[in-house]
Amino acid sequence: MQPSDLPSAWRTRAADLRLHDATGAATAYERAADELERAQRAAAVEALTLQQAATESGYSIDHIGRLVADGNIENIGRKGAPRIRRGDLPRKAIEPQLTRRQVARAVVHRGGGR
Repeated sequence: MQPSDLPSAWRTRAADLRLHDATGAATAYERAADELERAQRAAAVEALTLQQAATESGYSIDHIGRLVADGNIENIGRKGAPRIRRGDLPRKAIEPQLTRRQVARAVVHRGGGR
């Protein structure tokens, strides 16, 4: 589950709680969902420098700069001092981490590392 999925999940949980007459808990989940959505919207429009954008996206400063120069990402700053909305950033796919068991199996099936 991604953080962006939480408001919907919390509203579903609130609806289930209301079915069981747990209105106080349901209201708390709904308020939390509202607060998280507001925070996510505010974060999405926050202006980032190229350095900040590179750090968050996983791409290099040069790549982000090219995307801005080519018009693929809107520059909300000024020429020579670009700024990018956080919500406009491309995101590099994160490679899944292998478990210890998966690593051990790979070594065993590879011939024990010989």
